Amino acid sequence: MQFAIILLIIIIFLVIVLWRLSGGKNRFSWYEFYSRGRKEGFRFKEIGFLRQITIQNKLEKPQSIFWSTKQLDKCLKPAISKINSDVNLPPDYKQSMMSKLLDLRTKSEFNLPKYKKRVRETTTIQPQQKIVIRDSIYGTFVSWVVEVTRKNLVVTMPSGKKEISALNWKSRSLSVYFWRRDDAGYLFETKVLDQISSEEYPLLYLSHTSNLQRLQKRKNIRVKTRLRVKFKPIVFSLTTGDNRAVISQRIHTGNIIDLSATGCCMLAGRMLKKNDRVKLEFNLTRSKKIIVLGVILDISKTDDDKVRKHHIMFIKIGPASKNNILLYVFNIFGERDSEEDVSRAQNTEPPVTEEQPIT
Repeated sequence: MQFAIILLIIIIFLVIVLWRLSGGKNRFSWYEFYSRGRKEGFRFKEIGFLRQITIQNKLEKPQSIFWSTKQLDKCLKPAISKINSDVNLPPDYKQSMMSKLLDLRTKSEFNLPKYKKRVRETTTIQPQQKIVIRDSIYGTFVSWVVEVTRKNLVVTMPSGKKEISALNWKSRSLSVYFWRRDDAGYLFETKVLDQISSEEYPLLYLSHTSNLQRLQKRKNIRVKTRLRVKFKPIVFSLTTGDNRAVISQRIHTGNIIDLSATGCCMLAGRMLKKNDRVKLEFNLTRSKKIIVLGVILDISKTDDDKVRKHHIMFIKIGPASKNNILLYVFNIFGERDSEEDVSRAQNTEPPVTEEQPIT
């Protein structure tokens, strides 16, 4: 008899729990909300926290927080503010929770239709697209798409070397590479159908193809910016006999013109080379300073012969710095709106006088 009463109590308790998770009298199923949260890697306690945020923000469809950038952006600011203000949460847990939310935001971003569209034929390439042309004998050049017709791809005469005006491109086989914004890099093989050199603006006519190879698919959101940056080259010291890597005492300055959580593009002088490592220091806001180590993946020219674009991948970045960059990239707190103020908030620390060992 006692066992039957206990069993009945347990059954009633489970029924109440399932009823509440399913939304009770409401139409929305909280059971589905918890299931989706678990699928996205959140713990039950964290899902409960997200549930409170969706209720406070009066989301009509709470589950949309897991896939809608609009609904997620509406909840991220109050959620992160609440996480940061909770004195009972350990700092590591705060960063871990924020990382999960920002990873979810990145995933939601790449699920947008604009990232799903890919180029399958050269007939869909847009005018003003920058392309890189590679010839097995002539070398590598830069060109721009002028017009796309049904029969061919019309591009500007390749530039990059002084003697190109005398080159005969007609009937040559070329490799063409281009980067499509918010998508990926593409590579295709083509043939020069005609060369028009007598006009004011010399042109090449390239054959169309549907055989495009998709390369370097974007995995992180990158935004244009104009942040001042201090950087120090990392050099190898042989004084101690152990060939240790140390951070140079010389401080250089540059400008970050685009930024993501995994790297940046920096405008600076010509002192750096490909594969060099650097320590970067820059301010996202007056209170958010980022310090990372990076490696130069590539260097490209600019209109100024004294300045180069340095394409940098971050090889050492703390979780707090990564989260702060993502908050900046998605502009959750409107930090990019006040970028002019940030650019004036320069570091006033005195130059270091000794080389600092890498830790």
